[in-house]
Amino acid sequence: MNAVVVYFSKFGNTKKVAEAVAQGLGKDKNVRIVSSAELAPADFDAVDLVVVGSPTHKMNLPESVRQVFDQLPHKILKGKLIAAFDTSYKMSGWLNHFTAGKKLTRKLCKLGGKRITPPEIFLVAEREGPLFEGEITRAKEWGASILNLLQRTV
Repeated sequence: MNAVVVYFSKFGNTKKVAEAVAQGLGKDKNVRIVSSAELAPADFDAVDLVVVGSPTHKMNLPESVRQVFDQLPHKILKGKLIAAFDTSYKMSGWLNHFTAGKKLTRKLCKLGGKRITPPEIFLVAEREGPLFEGEITRAKEWGASILNLLQRTV
């Protein structure tokens, strides 16, 4: 299994989660981590899994993340499994519908990806963080759970 974990991080929290997810996925596997600012269509070549993470800004994806994914070629993720996550404040139940992870999942599916797991939210305590205690461990476990799902689908 080859995977790429793509992230956008303004204050460093989402990057930390992306690194932890990659560790969870990376048990003897080829996993690369790429910033969305450095992302190129070639980063999706020869990968089976694409995981993307972003902070939630104003109950939406940051504009720079939307632009990156809007500029990718049509159906570039066809045949690839996808997963998405976000870093966000703790919100009430109905506000959880407005997180970056859900919007990323829709964008990735529109590009041809097939969702392997629902989007995950990792919580930050303040606008600039830090992440709540235990979120890095939870991110590693989430990555490992995706690896387990992959092994069952193969």
